[in-house]
Amino acid sequence: MIFKVITIGDKEYKMCAAASVNIAYYNLFHEDFISLMNPDEPVKAITPFTKMAFIMNMKAEKTKEEMRKLTMSDYEAWMDNFSFGDLVAAMADIQELYLGSAEGSVNSKKNSEEPTDR
Repeated sequence: MIFKVITIGDKEYKMCAAASVNIAYYNLFHEDFISLMNPDEPVKAITPFTKMAFIMNMKAEKTKEEMRKLTMSDYEAWMDNFSFGDLVAAMADIQELYLGSAEGSVNSKKNSEEPTDR
């Protein structure tokens, strides 16, 4: 897992990138994140990426049990913390973190400074 603090608007959010964020995304939103990513239509990726930002923030802040209990109301309440423009402005940082988890540059659990199994 990779952890990073990302600023959205005037607030900082701890986020986590790991292979399991795709599973958590599917469990809450009932759609496959990867299938929604179409480089020919990047504007259509904004909504899925806002949802992924939520999942990445929750993954960094919540336990596994709390993750299982997330609802659409939790997502909507999270979105109320900032303007949509602020989120779009932070999208490059969120995308970089998300894609960084695919590079395999993750510290081992033994050497990690962050919790790896909540």
